[in-house]
Amino acid sequence: MAGALARPRNASDDRINELPEVLLSDILSRLGTAEAARTVVLSTRLHDAWLATPLRLDDLELPVPARGKVPSIEPWTARADVVTRALASHPGPVALFRLSRTSFRGRVPAAEAWFRKLAAKRAREVSLCFSPEWCHDALADPLLGCPTLQVLALGKCHLSDAGASAAAAAALTELTLSETCISEAALQSVLSGCPALRSLVLKHVHGLQRIRVSSCRSLVLLGVWHYKQLDEITVEDAPCLERLLGNMRLNAAITVTGAPKLTAFGYAVVSIPHLFHGERAPQGVNKGLRAPIHSVKILAISVKFSSKKDMEKVMSLLDSFPCLETLHFQSSDYRSGADKDCTTVSDYIQKRYPIRCVARYLKSVILECEQHNPGMLEFACFLLARAHVLQFMRIQSEMCDIPKWVTEQQNLLSQSNMASLEAEVVFEGMKQRKDFTIEGVNALSDPFDGGINILGH
Repeated sequence: MAGALARPRNASDDRINELPEVLLSDILSRLGTAEAARTVVLSTRLHDAWLATPLRLDDLELPVPARGKVPSIEPWTARADVVTRALASHPGPVALFRLSRTSFRGRVPAAEAWFRKLAAKRAREVSLCFSPEWCHDALADPLLGCPTLQVLALGKCHLSDAGASAAAAAALTELTLSETCISEAALQSVLSGCPALRSLVLKHVHGLQRIRVSSCRSLVLLGVWHYKQLDEITVEDAPCLERLLGNMRLNAAITVTGAPKLTAFGYAVVSIPHLFHGERAPQGVNKGLRAPIHSVKILAISVKFSSKKDMEKVMSLLDSFPCLETLHFQSSDYRSGADKDCTTVSDYIQKRYPIRCVARYLKSVILECEQHNPGMLEFACFLLARAHVLQFMRIQSEMCDIPKWVTEQQNLLSQSNMASLEAEVVFEGMKQRKDFTIEGVNALSDPFDGGINILGH
């Protein structure tokens, strides 16, 4: 029996050397950047395994000198130096390259060298999500030619026409361009060179007056956050597209064809936000949707309920979505203040002809406003009186913390002669919104009902 007992191990025995290399590599791949760097010094085999393990580099986990210890080096400069050394010391491929606090101040050539090295190292995920002022339009063309790249998020970078025309990111499924300079022709080239693209997010992209997404046959999510100068959003031949999200102002002409699976649309921004002194409102504010979209079931709208003109636009907009089942409204009254066109809605919506989606299909309504908003509550009465299959209405406001206010609004709504006997009306307080992420909205059946900040992204 004694022979069956294991021999006592000598303290000098290196148990790490007994582990298979595939297991060591798997362990290292699960560690953060700093933890992996500290672990590899424990043994030669761990160091060798690290060299063969795809690099995961996240600057949130990088060790940098504390301010004051190295007076001549600022923290952002120290982080950039660490990034350069990490890429130079690791010969293997790159699984993740994420920067959120590393500045390119005076380091644009170094950043462009990183992009070339990432492409050469067959990177899989590259994300630059730091403050825009930290990046000075570094040229990111090399990343578009990386055949292994699956996720690319660029902040305040630049993509040239020549670089875009050579795009060959066959594995790319997620592309986010934020504060990035790109021409309309370059965008078309990028989309043509990324046939597997499932998610495309364009946030305040410079150089575009028209956004045209055509023949993206794998695209499921399109996000568009734009400035007032955008004239046109066109989506054609997108058979898998399910969601068109962002803050799409109706001064842009919006055309959607060949997208039979599109079910969620918003926010449609009806009211022009507050203009700075001397700034003129954009022309063509009535462009909006060129044709009805029958497939959309969920619609989100941002509007000033106090404006008769804007509420008339809402009525027309609802006609463009004849099969709606869920409506989300976010009031912009509190952001823009009083309107000279301020009025109650009852003097015109009560005369409104029947709206097909409201009368036949509308099942759920969510209305949101920070403060007391008589216009929004009258609009709620209008919907209750005309939505024959309505099941649920939620009113969210900071005022919901005041029981007396809630009771008064309940009494008001009870006078609306509800068309649906099954309609339930609930009052809730405002909730803290989470930052927009592609993963976050993809996890929700209704992208506007999960507390994600889509409108303000």
